[in-house]
Amino acid sequence: MFGRTGICSASLWVLLLTASTAAAQYPSRYVPPAGRTLPNELNYFRRDVGVLDQYNGFVAPFRQLDNQLQSMQQQNRTDYQSAQKAISQIRTSQAAPTGVGAGYMNYSHYYRLPSSPGR
Repeated sequence: MFGRTGICSASLWVLLLTASTAAAQYPSRYVPPAGRTLPNELNYFRRDVGVLDQYNGFVAPFRQLDNQLQSMQQQNRTDYQSAQKAISQIRTSQAAPTGVGAGYMNYSHYYRLPSSPGR
């Protein structure tokens, strides 16, 4: 019915559909033992390069931002330490602690009670 060519083409299609790619065809990316030859920080392959060179366009602003962030963190640490020092110097309150009995709305010492007729 199919003939020899039909059987060969059908078996070829089955073989192609079930075959998978071999790992040797797609080797992993080679990394030199000494490390990368081009540093990532210079962004050599960026397409949005402006008038400045790579260093002044990308590296220097990143370093300035990093320095600003470090100085902000240092200032934050200094402020926190001074606040903790100020908090530790606060005197303890002379108010009664929670749970101590006190008179609620006791104004008897402000108002004279009517004297009793028997006295």
